[in-house]
Amino acid sequence: MKLTRLEKQLWPGITKAELIKYYAEMSDFILPYLRSRPMTLHLYPDGIEGKHFFRKEAPEFTPDWVRRFPYRAEDGKLINYILCGDRPTLIWLANLANIEFPITLSRIEDLEHPDLVVFDLDPFQPATFRDACMVALVLRDGLRQLGLQSWVKTSGATGLHVLVPVAPKYTFQQTREFVRRLGKMLESLMPEVLAEFRPVEERKGRVLIDFGQNSLGKTITAPYSLKPLPLAPVSTPLDWTELEKELDPREFNMHNILERVKGGGDILKPVLETPQTLDRAFEALGMG
Repeated sequence: MKLTRLEKQLWPGITKAELIKYYAEMSDFILPYLRSRPMTLHLYPDGIEGKHFFRKEAPEFTPDWVRRFPYRAEDGKLINYILCGDRPTLIWLANLANIEFPITLSRIEDLEHPDLVVFDLDPFQPATFRDACMVALVLRDGLRQLGLQSWVKTSGATGLHVLVPVAPKYTFQQTREFVRRLGKMLESLMPEVLAEFRPVEERKGRVLIDFGQNSLGKTITAPYSLKPLPLAPVSTPLDWTELEKELDPREFNMHNILERVKGGGDILKPVLETPQTLDRAFEALGMG
């Protein structure tokens, strides 16, 4: 493949060459989360301060060796999604200035049944990342009481994603309702939590649990994906003990993540290896 415009600045002081280098070096860590998940491209040809756009359909110039997944949408339109399961495809997409890699919560083998449940914790000012950390710790304990293990990562922006891997046998309607009900329980215990969608003014100072993310076609930022934000932050897996400290999510960025994972490995890896059942949790939450 031919790499182009390597000197182009995508962040102030950060070139496309550095973007490509990052994904090349991080490929072993990010690819397991991308495999078999339809890609929605998020392209920044003129950098994070320029125009950007999303694209679901594989571009006409996509090389033959890049895998595609044809999917018939509800409106009847056929979409040929790109599948990013290998290092050359990852580098090719980075060369298109695809800064961020979003993932679906289900895989192409069974798109109707997710293998991930996400509690998307989004603090609204004056609530802070610290508030999201406190909510995540209480949520972890609640999940444990339901017999479920969970793992956590930064969203790459100001929030957190608490991930619960599940066997792909539940519908999105079921997993979404599971998140909604558990969120409402947290809301009754913690005034700083908001589990239902409300007007923006009612969200101020609270941490929103966005249960709507658990829907077919919705995406979250992949672990180890960069974000098109100042300082090139990375959606970074965290150990639960780290949430008990004073953290700034901007600490985790393009320049230091490789050293972090080389030293401690991928602490999120169990998410790929721990399919759990939700039956007990459904019963406890009155879901039948």
